[in-house]
Amino acid sequence: MPVCRFKQVDAFSARPFLGNPVAVVLGADGLSGEAMARIARWTNLSETTFVLEPTIPGPAYRLRIFSPGHELPFAGHPTIGSCHAVIEAGLVEPRGGRLVQQCGAGDLPLRIEGAGPGRRVYVQTPEARPAGELAGAADEVSAALGGRIAAAPAPAAFCNGPTWLFVRLESRAEVAALAPDLSAVAKLSRRHSLSGIAAFAFGEPGGPSVHIRCFAPAFGVPEDPVTGSANGALPAHLARAGLLQRLGAEYVASQGSELGRDGRVHVRILDARGRTEIGGEAVTVVEGEIRL
Repeated sequence: MPVCRFKQVDAFSARPFLGNPVAVVLGADGLSGEAMARIARWTNLSETTFVLEPTIPGPAYRLRIFSPGHELPFAGHPTIGSCHAVIEAGLVEPRGGRLVQQCGAGDLPLRIEGAGPGRRVYVQTPEARPAGELAGAADEVSAALGGRIAAAPAPAAFCNGPTWLFVRLESRAEVAALAPDLSAVAKLSRRHSLSGIAAFAFGEPGGPSVHIRCFAPAFGVPEDPVTGSANGALPAHLARAGLLQRLGAEYVASQGSELGRDGRVHVRILDARGRTEIGGEAVTVVEGEIRL
């Protein structure tokens, strides 16, 4: 019976039972893609990752990322959590605070700050590319989300692995009050080839600069607690809409409080197009073996 080391890590939080959990299977080179998909359905988390030997020199590892419904080329919280797990397990030692994650989206540079419980992992996210604007769908999107979205900017989709439709609301309170019709969100997502809808508002003085919620029922995730890919793509949407200057060069986004999973995503803007580096803390909650 094959046995792999296993960790369950809460990403975007330094405290257990907050942030977003990811299941990490270490030393998974002997597993087929079918077995990986089956394990991902069994864990029933938004993502499960599988750590493999790298194909490039230097401090690196290879990662495959699965949701319950399909494989992803990139996702944010699985990257942060898996990097934490790999370093904690002693599989890879960063060199000068740097290493590389190979995944479906390419070879992504990782930057490590600190060590132990205070470790923060950053990843340069894949470039978020425009994937269509739904200017005429504001009423449909509002009805699906259970709350009126702002008139501007128009709903627009961006892809950096997953494809998120970004919609703005006027306040954090309005984002928190959303009560989506998940069937309608799933139907809209399938019709427009979306991973899901990311609803956000700019923050208030003294708090995080952005508050966001992400709904992806078409792929088995009714609401994702903390979403690195969406937070990594949002600046591209804001840059295209002429709103990026509202956030500055670095900011913090909050997500997950409505689910009792309050997380923080640290976002650094790399250029005027809204390319980003995202980061956060992580903590291991479960550790052991998975028997196949």
